[in-house]
Amino acid sequence: MTPSPADGATDAADATERTSPDAGANPHEALSGLLRTRRLQLRPLRPEDTMPLYRMALDPEVTFQWRLRGTTPSIEEFARQLHQTVLCQFVVTPSDSPDLLGLVVAYNPDFRHRFVHVAAVMRPAVIERGLGIEALFGLARYVFFGWDFRMMLLETNGFAYRTFASGERAGLFEVAGRIAGQYYLGGRWWDGLTLVHRREHFDAAMASPLARVLLPGKPVLRTS
Repeated sequence: MTPSPADGATDAADATERTSPDAGANPHEALSGLLRTRRLQLRPLRPEDTMPLYRMALDPEVTFQWRLRGTTPSIEEFARQLHQTVLCQFVVTPSDSPDLLGLVVAYNPDFRHRFVHVAAVMRPAVIERGLGIEALFGLARYVFFGWDFRMMLLETNGFAYRTFASGERAGLFEVAGRIAGQYYLGGRWWDGLTLVHRREHFDAAMASPLARVLLPGKPVLRTS
């Protein structure tokens, strides 16, 4: 049975109330589900996460699209880089499993102009399932709850953008900048893209039926 627009609006309003910083007299009530989405759990890094993240970062399907850009640093250097300029970062796991699926990061915060950069890296096996967007949405909930940033910026390339395109169609962000032919990959030059997720994008998503897809609840798709 397809829910009516009124039902969707009611569910979305309920979801917004549950996750808004104003929900309840005690702010800890709003924090209780802050690091969960429909299918995922976000948690702080642990020392034992370094090696799985290192292997993921060196995967040929990942390395040219993330921070290493094809380089192969030692694991010691990689561990040092993990925390440079980071505001907060979280390992991404399925909601019902400890398996490491990826990492989401907020870094290089500008507190004067109230914006922060974000990034996500996910295992190749799940990269096409919308889990990167869902994980970034979870990160946005945490960041916009704790800081008064106006926007989050994500830098990517035309090749990797295919994994985020559905987020633009859903109104979660907009392409705010493009540099033609900035990155070389796979025998051709790809445009560099700057995506922006404004607080207004986040608030609109929280007040729409999209919140039912992204917020905690019964899993709708396997993550493995």
